[in-house]
Parts: sequence; structure tokens; C-alpha cells
Amino acid sequence: MYVKNKFCCSELNHIKMSSSASSVEGKVESIWIELSYNNTKYIVAGIYRHPNHNIADFSVQLENILENLSKSKIPCVIAGDLNIDLAKYGIHQETTNYVNNLLVNNFMPVIVMPSRITTKSATIIDHIYYYEGQNCNKDKRFFSGNFWSDLTDHLPNYFLLLNTHCKSDIDRPFIRLYSEKNISVFNASLLNTNWASVYNSNNVNDAYNYFEKKIKESYYKSFKLVKLSRKRMKDKKWITSGLKNSSRHKTDFIENGCKREKIKMKRNIKLIGNTISK
Repeated sequence: MYVKNKFCCSELNHIKMSSSASSVEGKVESIWIELSYNNTKYIVAGIYRHPNHNIADFSVQLENILENLSKSKIPCVIAGDLNIDLAKYGIHQETTNYVNNLLVNNFMPVIVMPSRITTKSATIIDHIYYYEGQNCNKDKRFFSGNFWSDLTDHLPNYFLLLNTHCKSDIDRPFIRLYSEKNISVFNASLLNTNWASVYNSNNVNDAYNYFEKKIKESYYKSFKLVKLSRKRMKDKKWITSGLKNSSRHKTDFIENGCKREKIKMKRNIKLIGNTISK
């Protein structure tokens, strides 16, 4: 199991799945780790169950673990080659009981398409289960499925968990602000630059290279790259500064027109009141 360096990772050695036999046929391999990042915790597990391992025994062991995980309320993802065909749910009693145990503990199977396909069969034996835990009150979306690949006889599975309210700055580009202040700084920088090397140079290429270098230095210093603000990021690309000015003028015109109408209406009401008084 590979974990990105930015995550704090610790193996949960107290969670064990014992094999029912000493031989390879009864073997179950598993690893359970806890990931934490920015005060968020997840439990991730990888399990391999040998095809000849007793499904009922395996189901009992896993159910005990799932019950404890449910009580902790920590979101959990379990993935592995379980060699239990979920397509047999409803027609095979041990498989049905196994899936029911998952659902009772709120672990949802997210791989529902066959992951091992041959000319004679199509089985769902590679599983991923997701328990949302504390994420039940948060806006989380997940995507899952199989990759179509002929590298192995099992299709690779994937599971993506996305935070829909995560503010990302990836799409905010860097821009240069050509404000009056920055333009003044640029002009002042040019005035304070020593241009003697340009005037006294006998080589036109050297003079131009020096001139270009100083212009660029002043430009980059005065108009530094900054991220586009979140407010400006919401602007439509087709909204130009001219359209913004026209929109403001229109708004001002409407507001001024409303004010004039109110003043006129008040004047008329006052005249009607004076007429009635007479």
C-alpha cells in the first residue's frame, strides 16, 4: 500500500484477521492503516482472501471489525481481492449473508460491475467498501468503477472521494495589475535608471540589449505577478471593462430616474393635499 508523503500514516496493529488454517488455501492477508491530514482522519484497509477460505468464517471476522469501526465514526475505505462473487447475492446464501453484514454496518460496496471477465464467466470478486462515518453531514461525492485493461486477468478498480466545497486555487491564473500606482512606480524606475551605457555605447547590439534588460527589470519589478482575486475569477470571460462601465451607467440612470419619479410624486401629493385643504 502506497501513501503520499503529506499524509500522516500509522498501521493499526490491533486489527487482525486470522486465517482458518495454516495452509495457503486458508490464508487471509490484510493491512489496516489510519491516515490523517488537516484534522481529518480516514481508515484504509487492503485485504486478500484466498478463494478456498470459508466465506462464513471470514464474514464473522470482518463483521466484528466493521462493528468497531462503525462505533468510531471514522470514515473508512476497504479494498481488496476478496474472491466473493457479489453477483451471486440472493442466489448464494453465504454471499447474501456476507453482503447483508456489510450493509448492516453501513459499509457500501461501490464496485458493482464484473472485475474478472472470461469467455465463460463474469464475476465481481474485487471489492471496495466505503463507510462515510463523520462525512455523512458533509458534501462528499465519490466516483468508482473499473479500468478496462488486459494487463492482468482482473480489471483494476478505482475509488475517488471528492469534497465539493473544497476551495481550489488551481484555476486562478497569475496576472499583472496595471494600476495607476504600479504605472507610477514603473515610470519612477525608468527615470532613476542610468542610461549612460546606452548613450555611450559604440555597439548598437550592446546598447539595445542593455536597454531591453533595464526595461524588463523595471517592468517585472513594478508589475509583479499576483493571483487573480476570487471576485474577479467569477467574472464571465466575455464581460469586458466597457460592458461593466455601460452596466454601471445603466444602473445609475435607473436609480436617478427612480429618485426623480419619487420627488415628482411627492410634489404632486403635496399639491393635491393643498387643493383638498382649500
